[in-house]
Amino acid sequence: MNRFAAAFCLLALAPFAQLFAFQGGPDGFGYYWESTQDPGDTIAFFWLDPSDHEVLTGWQPNPDDGWRRVGLPYRFPFYGDTLDSIVICSNGFLEHPSTFTSYENLELPCSQFQSLLAAFWDDLSPAQSGSVRRRDDPSARFTCITWDNVVRFNTNETLSCQMLLFASGDIRFNLLRAPRTKSSCTIGIQGRHGSDNHYLSYLFDGEPSHHVADDSMSVRFYVRRLDHDVAALRVTSPDAWLPASFQTPVSGTVRNLGSSVENFPVYCRVVHARWPYDTVFSRTKAVTALEPGQSRDCYFGDWLTPPAPDSWHVILKTGLASDQQPRNDTLRFATSSFAPGLGTILGSWSFPALGEGLNLAGITYCPDSNRFYVSLCDPNRVASFPADSAQQLRVETFELQDFFGDDMVWGIAWDRSRPGFWLVHVSRYGTGCILAGYEADGGFSGDTWDLVPIEPDVWFAGIDQSGLGTLFATAVGGTNRIYEFDVEGRRVARFVPGSNMSWRACSFLGDHNSYLFSGGWNHNQVSSLTIDGRVTASAPLADLADLDIYTPVVPRPESLVWAYATTNSPDNTIHRIALGLTWAGVGIVEGEKPFDAGPELRVSPTVLVSGQPVRVLPSGPIALWDASGRLVLRRPCARTLDTRGLAPGVYVLTVATQGANLSRRLVVAR
Repeated sequence: MNRFAAAFCLLALAPFAQLFAFQGGPDGFGYYWESTQDPGDTIAFFWLDPSDHEVLTGWQPNPDDGWRRVGLPYRFPFYGDTLDSIVICSNGFLEHPSTFTSYENLELPCSQFQSLLAAFWDDLSPAQSGSVRRRDDPSARFTCITWDNVVRFNTNETLSCQMLLFASGDIRFNLLRAPRTKSSCTIGIQGRHGSDNHYLSYLFDGEPSHHVADDSMSVRFYVRRLDHDVAALRVTSPDAWLPASFQTPVSGTVRNLGSSVENFPVYCRVVHARWPYDTVFSRTKAVTALEPGQSRDCYFGDWLTPPAPDSWHVILKTGLASDQQPRNDTLRFATSSFAPGLGTILGSWSFPALGEGLNLAGITYCPDSNRFYVSLCDPNRVASFPADSAQQLRVETFELQDFFGDDMVWGIAWDRSRPGFWLVHVSRYGTGCILAGYEADGGFSGDTWDLVPIEPDVWFAGIDQSGLGTLFATAVGGTNRIYEFDVEGRRVARFVPGSNMSWRACSFLGDHNSYLFSGGWNHNQVSSLTIDGRVTASAPLADLADLDIYTPVVPRPESLVWAYATTNSPDNTIHRIALGLTWAGVGIVEGEKPFDAGPELRVSPTVLVSGQPVRVLPSGPIALWDASGRLVLRRPCARTLDTRGLAPGVYVLTVATQGANLSRRLVVAR
């Protein structure tokens, strides 16, 4: 019997031993692990000698942080996909279809990977010593990838580990020799970008402590389909934060991980997160005919939160009497009506494969697509992601111009009135700075504005459109001002005073107390500003590059205002951050004028009935905005305003004249 056949015999015993082993999992798909390091495990360590295996070459871009795609002699089943090839990274992991080569290991789930198998993800360097080898065994139907005597970068610590992929879908990890530094690696698997709990982590940077990347250890990952196993997958509503005195749906998702069609009850309770932990909501839902591998969304009814702020746990529990895996039957989710403070991080997503720092720059929200758009450097491009999650960046097709020969795109803002995008182009090594217009589909509009004459020795970073259609832009250097641009008139409408340190970020809200948000990586803070530029609150936010606010079409009063923030960090991290509780009167500033210049805007009458014409003096291009800051109508030049079809409520009327942009608050009565 050769050594491959002998090794395979050891593997073949695993399905019989697993009934008595300690297993980790299941994850949302049904993967488990068992190892040589946990009590009761009966799998044994073994090692396939790779000395005569094929040495892989042709790494892209190099063998230090490089990748190489290899075909598989069979279709490998993985998280519901079937792979006929795999991408090998020199840093100790396999992936598909991406070609990321990050040397810095991350915690699972990693949204930038669709499929990931981390054998020993760390900063490894076959360029310095050792090799990566590959062997297919057609008779045993597995492929073996070995990192043989590979050194950890710039150390004398070496690693020998291997990953075996079986046609059955089983995955075997063997570690013959571990580096002396055992608290820096990721071991685990992930599919479908980690969504729906499709990942299973065995070890990340020394946690859990009873799992150690040690010599002569083995871990097996496999899918086990029990006859009867249903799981509470996630709570879909309420959110982690919700207002007091608010009616919210209560819902969750369950999944059938077994091999039988199931009928079972699902229980949902909302209980206080403090003593005496009393129940404030309790409902039961009957799930019928749930097929194996399928999920079912369950709506339990609406719940009205109390008027006083409080916190609760939402408990979702399946009630299948014959369930053979009770550990995944119950899920607990925390929610609160205590508003998180300015700068509270609500979620984070990292993209180290974009490069080291200065890659994430400006960010803007587009309500037309309900997506956020991010400007990226090195190379220049624009990517986007949906408002509900920054889990995966999608590169968009933009006809980005190169005005200076060394352009770096930075600020980006969606223009609601055009519609389209504005991007700031900065000369990387010179002094050029141009505001350029792009169509909604990314085509270059040909519309440009040279910003250099506005103030010597500055460049403009974060930009955002105001509720009045003007554009706020953060000047870096000089007097560190935030300017307000009348883009159509190619003039500076006004500016707010500069900070002690140069900011980068800019986002417009238009509330009475929180008119703008700014900050930057130079002082690692995010700040709330009034209309005149006075800082009312600040909070730490490391490496802040830019931020933009999520603006629902009809924000409810007393809503949580939150934004996505890009960072100038090695991992290129995007945070979802809280900005406070507001939305009341957004777009209306009582007793203030958007610009401190020009004559007064006169309208008559001031309290209107829908359909009644309004006389406007002086005349000029007219725009009308509702209380949420949404553009309701625009007229090129007029002395009267037609109010037919306007719903009762509060509006802001703006008129652009030669000397100033004027505004006036209007009320439409029933």
